[in-house]
Amino acid sequence: MSSVALLIILSLYLALLFFVAHWAEKKGSSKWTNNPYVYALSMAVYCSAWTYYGSIGVAAKSGLNYLPVYIGPIMIIPAWMIILRKIVRISRVNKISSIADFISLRYGNSRSLGAMVTVICLMGILPYIALQLKAIAETFHIVTRTPTEDGFFDDTTTYVAVALALFASYYGTRYVDASEKRKGIVTAVAMESVLKLFFFLLVGLYVTFFVFDGFDDIYQKASLLDNFAEKNTIGGIPQALNWFFLCVLSLFAIFLLP
Repeated sequence: MSSVALLIILSLYLALLFFVAHWAEKKGSSKWTNNPYVYALSMAVYCSAWTYYGSIGVAAKSGLNYLPVYIGPIMIIPAWMIILRKIVRISRVNKISSIADFISLRYGNSRSLGAMVTVICLMGILPYIALQLKAIAETFHIVTRTPTEDGFFDDTTTYVAVALALFASYYGTRYVDASEKRKGIVTAVAMESVLKLFFFLLVGLYVTFFVFDGFDDIYQKASLLDNFAEKNTIGGIPQALNWFFLCVLSLFAIFLLP
């Protein structure tokens, strides 16, 4: 695909996101924006570039080691009715909109603690955002079959970062009240989640029944690969401990990343 065609598609997609977010802000009381299904779909922002690159790469190289990333959130979801409800209630009463404010509130609104938590979150989130931008840029070059550029203004990542920053800053900071709902961003992310699910299922069906001849054919061909048996076992106590810590990490990630 040519770079111009892909840029046009991306521009139309970004325009669609802006339109959906703007419509959701205007129709805040609509049943299409003010319902639990939209909120639930927006939580799928947890499945970001890691789902497309990291998780699939781990599954290809290490077999079952990708599962803890999803087992952790599945284990904690039943407890959301208790934990998440308390978090939302405390945040609304005290008008909290960040992890730093939430933790500092627990210790008497300590500003020094809040600043320290902010710095830690910033140091943790910057590499994660960089991973997302790198994934988008590499996907662009893979689809268009163009070489990567080192220049600041020649790099696709620069313009992707600017577009995402404008979107997040406009719809995320337009309200002074920290407890105000960001229905525009939530609805746009929910729509993205629907698209992700649709294309995942579409690609999965295509690969399963058109590239291969069903699940049995996939398993049969995969069993011929090197170290197939090792990749499909937990691997003893050391690997089990690795699974445990990955489950705990992903358990917290489903709360903190969104």
